[in-house]
Amino acid sequence: MRRAALGATLAALIAVGACGPGDDNAGDGESAPPAATRSARPGEIRDEKAHVSYVLPQGWYAKPPDPYVGLYSSVASTVDPKTSDPKTSDPTAKPTPDPNNPLGTFMVGVVDTKAYVTARPRSMPETAETVGRAQLELIYPAKAQDVVRSSEATRLDGRNAWLMDIESTPEDRNVAPFRLRVTVIDTGVVPIYMLSSAPSSATERLRDLESIERSIRF
Repeated sequence: MRRAALGATLAALIAVGACGPGDDNAGDGESAPPAATRSARPGEIRDEKAHVSYVLPQGWYAKPPDPYVGLYSSVASTVDPKTSDPKTSDPTAKPTPDPNNPLGTFMVGVVDTKAYVTARPRSMPETAETVGRAQLELIYPAKAQDVVRSSEATRLDGRNAWLMDIESTPEDRNVAPFRLRVTVIDTGVVPIYMLSSAPSSATERLRDLESIERSIRF
């Protein structure tokens, strides 16, 4: 995947105009929210906007979502919010962590079906690629080579989904390569997306991210 310069606002980048089943007239009226989640599991994080929940592994912390642009409905990372300054905390997670404590991030958002209504509904692979390109630009806006490692259909908690795994190698050799996992989920009403990132060499962090993704419940 070759990164291109994105001229729209950050909010518009994520508002990619994907439509789930029943969303052919997504531009008319308000988009209906996904159905309510099940009862909460012990120790899980609940995302009230996306109507999902997930379980964080040990060493992961829930963080307040981005208050400025509002791209994400919930955010978690390996940085303890009690030890970080919320004014400088960056949910896009720049890939320059302590090598002894590699940074991992997990974010959830709701695809805005009203902002960019296209002539035809975008497919889940198209949506995953659009969201992924936008996120890569946020994580590392300088030159980098982005390669799609895999792009495949999957299922999460009984829902159809699409997972795209992208490897990004910054041109700056002082910045370690990193992985971005983009998952778009068909909720039956409004699609949601998950974004997971960690250094490519951080095997344990990548396992954590897969565990969080598998723990998603509606």
